[in-house]
Amino acid sequence: MLNWEDIDSVEQLERQFPTESACAAFFTHLKWPHGFVCPRCNHSRASLINTRRLPLHQCSACGYQASLTAGTVMEGSRTSLRKWLTALWLVSRTDRGINAVQLQSIIQVTYKTAWLILHKIRASISHSDATRPLPGIVQGFVAFYGRSFLSPIQLHPKECPLIIAESVTGASTHRGILKMKKVDPQHCSKKLLLPSGCDEFAARHTENPDETCINRFHIQVRRNGRLYQTFRQAWRWMNNTFHGIGSKYLQAYLDEFCFRYNAQVEHACSMQRLLQLCTSISIQPLLSGGFNRSLRSRSYNRFAA
Repeated sequence: MLNWEDIDSVEQLERQFPTESACAAFFTHLKWPHGFVCPRCNHSRASLINTRRLPLHQCSACGYQASLTAGTVMEGSRTSLRKWLTALWLVSRTDRGINAVQLQSIIQVTYKTAWLILHKIRASISHSDATRPLPGIVQGFVAFYGRSFLSPIQLHPKECPLIIAESVTGASTHRGILKMKKVDPQHCSKKLLLPSGCDEFAARHTENPDETCINRFHIQVRRNGRLYQTFRQAWRWMNNTFHGIGSKYLQAYLDEFCFRYNAQVEHACSMQRLLQLCTSISIQPLLSGGFNRSLRSRSYNRFAA
């Protein structure tokens, strides 16, 4: 079995998967680890059709043609599997992450394609995060991301309120499962988090709302505390890698940071976990007018994704 922790560079990854056929064999085993199973009739035998860019498995019982990328984030994509695998590996790296400009250069695709690949990956991460509430006792606080504004009371229009929380597993030095979630401004009175904001977070993101405690007063938060420093680490990562994030896509980047952080906390391989997420859910590409408008609006800062 491949040990992803032993791969230290893109070049090493490409040597491990030198051809598109090698990637196809890898994703086939990932999708059907115990052999082919027809998604329509559950039959276990199929014939292979190699006349397409990617092989199709035609069920011997019902004739259904199962695509290798159907039901994954790669569904409908014309980008090669090798480039997708490289993108997944780069996103999974716990040391830095990657933006669309960097990915465009590494895998030699257009900026639009690189942006879409990354956002489909992040969408799968966010989908998974929404299904995993924080267990046990949860502690957290309100914080603000965006333009620095020194007023301890007034909320600047470009400041985004967040709840930073983790499950408590023992001593304060022990890291728990982390979530960072945007707060609807209606749950804030200036920079005071209202009880309704705490209640909504607890109901949506924790297993035991009655055992959730969120500090609503940001001026009471210990700036040298471990959890606050984790929030600052996420802030620096977003600013250094993407040169800042707007409110519209902020949640996706927060979920990406938490995904890698939680993989470390749980001593899990982030690449293996990301592969499982991205091959078990289909994220429809955002090729509507909204997607194109988003790309045009970002043309002034092509590091922002």
